[in-house]
Amino acid sequence: MSPENDPKQASEYLRQVIPMLSKQGLPPTPVNYSVLYSYLAGNSQALNENIDTCLNNKRPLTPSTIQKLYEQYIHGNAQLQQQAKIQLALEKFLSEAGSEIQQVTDNASDYNDSLSQHSESLSLSDDPQSASMVLQQVMQDTRDMIRSNKEMQARMQETNSEISKIKSELEAVKAGAEKDALTGLKNRGTFDKTIGDIVRSSDNASATLIMLDIDHFKRINDNFGHLVGDRVIRYLSALLTQVVGNEHHIARYGGEEFAIVIKNKPIELSQKFAEKIRVAMSNSKLQRKDSGESIGKVTISAGIASLKAGDTVDDFIGNADKALYEAKETGRNKIIISN
Repeated sequence: MSPENDPKQASEYLRQVIPMLSKQGLPPTPVNYSVLYSYLAGNSQALNENIDTCLNNKRPLTPSTIQKLYEQYIHGNAQLQQQAKIQLALEKFLSEAGSEIQQVTDNASDYNDSLSQHSESLSLSDDPQSASMVLQQVMQDTRDMIRSNKEMQARMQETNSEISKIKSELEAVKAGAEKDALTGLKNRGTFDKTIGDIVRSSDNASATLIMLDIDHFKRINDNFGHLVGDRVIRYLSALLTQVVGNEHHIARYGGEEFAIVIKNKPIELSQKFAEKIRVAMSNSKLQRKDSGESIGKVTISAGIASLKAGDTVDDFIGNADKALYEAKETGRNKIIISN
């Protein structure tokens, strides 16, 4: 039995997780539990190396750090395991379907041989009684063939139903692998693929990128706790979807930072989107859900860049990121367009 499957050892890992969460100032959320439990159990060498580096350098394990580790080493691994499970099931059913099709072919071949033999028997005999017996055997063989085909049809229908179920599971896994666990928006991996495809495409002349994040987000976490911080992130995520819609690519870039890719539209539309988001966020009256206490004014800053001829992915993102940095350095709660 592996250590993490041993009930006593699992209990010991859980016992150690509690004080570790407290020491790092992390709330006992499922994500935080999962990452630290996996760390203590030694399930991923890469995960342990990342956490050890933070601890050895006396860097705190922040919720955003834990979220990134979860998405990279735990959530993604679960997706891969699920995909592998579905792949095995598909292979099993395809193999069974192939066997059933072969069985149908064999039955048809046997039936054809049987008819040939009966036909030959009839041609060699002029005895009515013998002919009657041959015809009875033909009828019996035909009934057997019909029954066999009905049974095979039922099994094929069952197989088709199972394959449809597997197809739905594969689609669900694919959709889940593209989403950020906290917000439901596209995740960083999906964003990286999208931005790469756009830069490499010949039809990218009007692509623009908005990079935005929440101003003084650490202050929100410090003053109200990480659960409130998560709710603010989810609130902004919903606002982005409401303003920008599903036509364009919206992703959680990391932590409290988001990215919006606008294709085949003038930069003025991106500026309009960003400004509408900025104003709506600034005017929002956010409160703690448990007590109704106001958490104060929450604002966002954003940088916008257009894709220029010869830009690499790093150039495109870097230009938007520089504009975002300028917006934050010059007062926050503003939009800057890259030159």
